[in-house]
Amino acid sequence: MTYYWLVANLIKEYAREHRDGNKSLDKFFKDLREVVDSDLEENDIDERMKEYDLYDSWNDEAGA
Repeated sequence: MTYYWLVANLIKEYAREHRDGNKSLDKFFKDLREVVDSDLEENDIDERMKEYDLYDSWNDEAGA
């Protein structure tokens, strides 16, 4: 799963739930933070950095 896909889907869900005019983004950012934290628990940032170094993929696009 890419973060682009994750954020796009959270935005769609947020928009669906808030058609009543509620413009607060607090819940959206809270949900986004929870999802990112959960993902980092599975594969922590140090492990990801080692992977990026190994495959020299620091400049790859998110969906690549």
